[in-house]
Amino acid sequence: MVFHEPLNSFEDLFEVLAHWDQFFSGYIITMWIYGLALFIGFLFGILLALTRQYGSKLFSRLSAGYIEIMRGTPLLTQILLFYYLPLSLNIPIGRWSFESTFILFDKEINIILLNHATLVGILTLALNSASYQAEYIRGSIISVSKEQLIAAQSLGMTRLSGIRHIVLPQALRFVIPAWSNEAAYLPKYTVVVFFIGVNDLFHEAYIIVSEEVISLLTYLLVGIIFLITITLISNLLNFIHKRTKIPGL
Repeated sequence: MVFHEPLNSFEDLFEVLAHWDQFFSGYIITMWIYGLALFIGFLFGILLALTRQYGSKLFSRLSAGYIEIMRGTPLLTQILLFYYLPLSLNIPIGRWSFESTFILFDKEINIILLNHATLVGILTLALNSASYQAEYIRGSIISVSKEQLIAAQSLGMTRLSGIRHIVLPQALRFVIPAWSNEAAYLPKYTVVVFFIGVNDLFHEAYIIVSEEVISLLTYLLVGIIFLITITLISNLLNFIHKRTKIPGL
């Protein structure tokens, strides 16, 4: 990678900002991957938490093992493994993609919403995030007193129905403060998709650096974009928590 000399004028800033369309398209891809990974990870995290807490001994151990493996291995290793595994097994992938192209302020914006690399990135981030979300959710499930589930069953509700209607709604409200850490930090972890060729924000910044040889300002802008995004997400989650928290708790 080529690094730029110390800045001498604002010309470098204007040269970098002239690539706003690349920043924009990369940011859209980053947030697209983040949103899907967080949502899929949340659903799978709930399943892992419930299986570990209420499942049979076998399924509980399988869930615990999965969580430990995903949390104990580097995210970069996971994404490279999932990306190259089909190639190693001679599984045909083919070249396919779902793209969106539009004109914005006289510049053509091309966004690859889904292809093999993007799909691998989304699923890997989702599977990794699910292991962390599962532990947050399981902790909030434990905080709901067992007596409530026992009382629900004594009134004729099944165990599954009691978990669904009594335990889980409370747990999902309790979990917001802890879960917000994962939701706020996940955008930073999306940069690993750069290593498998996804045109995310970091990838676009790398292209700009290779064209303009202005690394300091380019990556500084990327850092500012992430900082603003994470701050907004954190404030939004704090607002949701205040509106949904149980009074007196």
